[in-house]
Amino acid sequence: MTLLAVRGLGVTIGGRTRLAGLDLAVAPGEVLGLVGESGSGKSLTALALAGLLPAGAAVTGSVRFAGEELIGAPDGTWCRVRGRGVGIVFQEPATALNPLMTIGAQVAETARVHAGCSAAEASARAAATLARVGLPASVAGPDRYPHQISGGQRQRVAIALAVALAPRLLIADEPTTALDVTTQAQILELLAGLAARDGMALILISHDLAVVAGLAARIAILRDGRIVEQGGTRAVLRAPAHAYTRALVRDFTPRPAPARAVATAPPLLEAEALVRDYRMPRTRVFDPAPLRRAVDGVSLTVAPGERVGLVGESGSGKSTLVRALLGLEAPQAGSVRIAGERLIGASRATARRLRRLVQVVFQDPYGSLNPRHAVGRIVAEPLALLGGRLSGAERRRRVEAALVDVGLAAGDARRQPHEFSGGERQRIAIARALVVEPRLVILDEAVSALDASLRAQILELLLGLSAARGLAYLFVSHDLAVVRAVTDRTLVMRAGRIVEAGLTAEVLDRPRHPYTQQLVAATPSLERALAATGR
Repeated sequence: MTLLAVRGLGVTIGGRTRLAGLDLAVAPGEVLGLVGESGSGKSLTALALAGLLPAGAAVTGSVRFAGEELIGAPDGTWCRVRGRGVGIVFQEPATALNPLMTIGAQVAETARVHAGCSAAEASARAAATLARVGLPASVAGPDRYPHQISGGQRQRVAIALAVALAPRLLIADEPTTALDVTTQAQILELLAGLAARDGMALILISHDLAVVAGLAARIAILRDGRIVEQGGTRAVLRAPAHAYTRALVRDFTPRPAPARAVATAPPLLEAEALVRDYRMPRTRVFDPAPLRRAVDGVSLTVAPGERVGLVGESGSGKSTLVRALLGLEAPQAGSVRIAGERLIGASRATARRLRRLVQVVFQDPYGSLNPRHAVGRIVAEPLALLGGRLSGAERRRRVEAALVDVGLAAGDARRQPHEFSGGERQRIAIARALVVEPRLVILDEAVSALDASLRAQILELLLGLSAARGLAYLFVSHDLAVVRAVTDRTLVMRAGRIVEAGLTAEVLDRPRHPYTQQLVAATPSLERALAATGR
């Protein structure tokens, strides 16, 4: 029996064909994986199946849900189907949840509006649904908002919203992107359990082949709005027939970085016994505000030309440590030295000179690039650290050289960020970091949201730049395969402390600390997934 049957689905927006000739079928209780690179049409497919396409979109073909045709159906039909029939989990729960409503109220609203429950019944159903997705009762309380919980918990809330009315089909659009490996494993286990217990069909949209292979019995490969290959997951990924699928499989697992000797020299970056505390909200008016220790006595070094990985779960303290190393937050104790000079407590002129030696590339190029500025102005921003006034010609020369170094064109300086793909925007962010010719670049989850082929391109770029310029990297990531591909040494951080450190191959192949062993075991593996029975 087929629950969802899609035949010849096409979507045109603004005169441009975005989807063409899509054929899909999903049975009750079945998990279908939909895989493709950024821009392939995965998310647009999800919106089309849920009737959430933008105004002006022209849709052709057929989408039948439980035998009912939805293409051309009135709004009333779609409102009836959504929620009870089809639920959807979006990629970024921080934007999918209302920041002005408590967690419990948001889930209760779904039951109240779509099921006609009373306020008391809706609250009870919300609490039960939140418990069902593994959230404690405290999260459903009257005073908890989305910003007060972790990313993994927010994703569980988004899933609770989608399954509150027990839909027959759940569409999960990149539900684990940018989550750490243990949180990702928990979310995937939750989705698999919901599908198995409730007989709910699941369409899992992802660019992560290991995630899809571990959960989906069938897979469809999407490229440029068309399905180029589909079939049993094991058959498609073990022996892909289409060249595009073969490229996805080839690029999915980055090759380990070759072992190399790093010259012994005084550390370029040295942190000693760093401590960073945050004051938490008071639980009662007259009580003292409690402290949370985000970084607890961390010491580390990065030598010239060395590539060091820093791994750990969300909330382990990685980003707080990075901010302290950059001098963006003052620690309560400890010291940071750059090229032998103290950064904390340094004069403004000294801090400016030292910051030129260390630059940073953040996770999200959408948020780190000013959409109102041309690329040339964005890349030129760090040149202020050089002191004095560079001539306009020299600024242009440096900006254009940095863009060319990262594989873009000099003429791209005149374009706006929205004119570039996600991978190209990350190249712009890297060019901005390189324009002042630093000796160390800190990369904070710089490839976590990129698909496999873009990730492979950026990693190859980073390795080439390191070799050509003698750049040192501090590579912050939750993706152990990425850390293995670009680093010489790895530090493992948990609850604000470094719990294990050593050569990358030794730490990841023979982990000593139980926490590192847990991280390695939770990391999705395409080979393990394909070897599992029933795939």
